[in-house]
Order: sequence, then C-alpha cells, then structure tokens
Amino acid sequence: MRRELRWVLGASAALALGVLMAEPYARLAAPYYEAVAKVAAGFHPWQVVSVGVQPGSSRLGAELQLRGEVRRIPEQSRPSAIVVGRVQVGEVVETPIVYWTLVLMWPVESKRMGWLRAALALPVFLVLEALTTATQLILPMAQASAILDGSQDPLTSWDRWSRFLEAGGQFVIVAAAAIVVSCWRRRPAATPSATTRI
Repeated sequence: MRRELRWVLGASAALALGVLMAEPYARLAAPYYEAVAKVAAGFHPWQVVSVGVQPGSSRLGAELQLRGEVRRIPEQSRPSAIVVGRVQVGEVVETPIVYWTLVLMWPVESKRMGWLRAALALPVFLVLEALTTATQLILPMAQASAILDGSQDPLTSWDRWSRFLEAGGQFVIVAAAAIVVSCWRRRPAATPSATTRI
C-alpha cells in the first residue's frame, strides 16, 4: 500500500510542478534547444535566428518559439523564407515530467545505485529532448525547404516524425527510455572460483 501511495503522491507532485514550472523550464531549456537546432541547421541551408519563450499566438499561454531563415542554397545572401516554429510550454515540460517522474520514483537498492542511475539518466534525457521538443521546433524549416525544392511529397520525414510524436509516440519513447534506464543494473564483479588443493 505504501508503494502505491508513494506513486500517487509522486505523480501528483510532478503534475503540479509541471503546471507551475512549465514556462520557467522552457526559458531555462531554450539555449539547449537552440544549440540542437543550430547543429541540425548546419546540414541544411537553414539559419536559426533565435529560440525563446514568447506570448502565444492564440493567447492561451506562452510558447517556445524558434525563428529561422531558409535558403535554397547556403550561399544565397537573402533568405527565401522566414519561419517560426512553435511549441506550447505545456508540451515542452512533458518530456522532463514523464521521464524524471519514472526515473526518480523507481525503487533503488542503494544510494550508490541511485547515483549511478542518475548519471546514466542525464545524457539519455538530453537525447530525448533533442528527439522530441527540438525536432518539433525545427519542423517549419524542413517544411519550407521542401516547398522551395519543389518536392511533390507533401509529407517529409520531419513531418512523419512530428506526427508520430503528436500521436502518442513522444510519451511511448520517453516512458520506454525511463524504464530502460531505471531497470539498468551494473553487473556484479565476477567472483574467482574456488580452487581445490591436492
């Protein structure tokens, strides 16, 4: 019973924290998303101008916005398109809330094991953030690039990935990663076999 109560209290606290801290978290994480977007833009004729939290266009809340420029070729002096990628701050905080709730609520055998799990969980979390929120911000640049190239396929691979995330794929990926990290155990050192003396 205590374990179930712990899960309920932990999940409730995580939900409350997500509601209260969504916008501050988005502001804090914006430089990371910008860095990821700039790495992705380096492989395309794109330029990331800025990433930051702005008032939402629907006035229902703040948005994390990426402002970018798209060119037909990298050498082009003026951009062919100026785009804005938008993600609601409530969606931005989804990955950390789900991931860290599962990782931190999972039982540990010892404090040392807890620290090892946290050390493994952090780089996995950064990869998840790049695969989820950062790719959603980049999507409009990919769409503009496809239009400028005259692509006949209305759905790019970026569009397919975005639709997968929005259809529940994000939760599945984040939860699966958290479970794998939480179930990871370091193999015990091999004990030398006992030798018999004659």
